Amino acid sequence: MVTVKDKRREVRITASDDDLLTEAAALAGVPVSEFLLDRALSDAAELVEAHRTIRLTDASYQAFLDALDAPPSPPEKLAAQARRARRLERAG
Repeated sequence: MVTVKDKRREVRITASDDDLLTEAAALAGVPVSEFLLDRALSDAAELVEAHRTIRLTDASYQAFLDALDAPPSPPEKLAAQARRARRLERAG
C-alpha cells in the first residue's frame, strides 16, 4: 500500500543551519528532506512515548497497586450529600 504524503511543513533556518543539515544528510547518505523527516519523526515518537508512559520503581508500583485495592472512604460530608441527592431523586 502506498502512503500518500499530502501535507507540508516549512521552517526558516539560517545559512549555517542549512550547511550543517546538508552536511549531516550527506554523511547519512540521504536527501536533506529525508534526513529531517527521519530525525523529526524519531524525536517526536520518543517524546510522545515518554509522556504516555509512567515509570515506577518496584516499591512505587506496589504502593500504586495497594492504593487501587484499598481506595479511601469518601469523607462523611460527601457521603451524606450523596445520600440526600439519592433521596431527592427518588422523591422527585
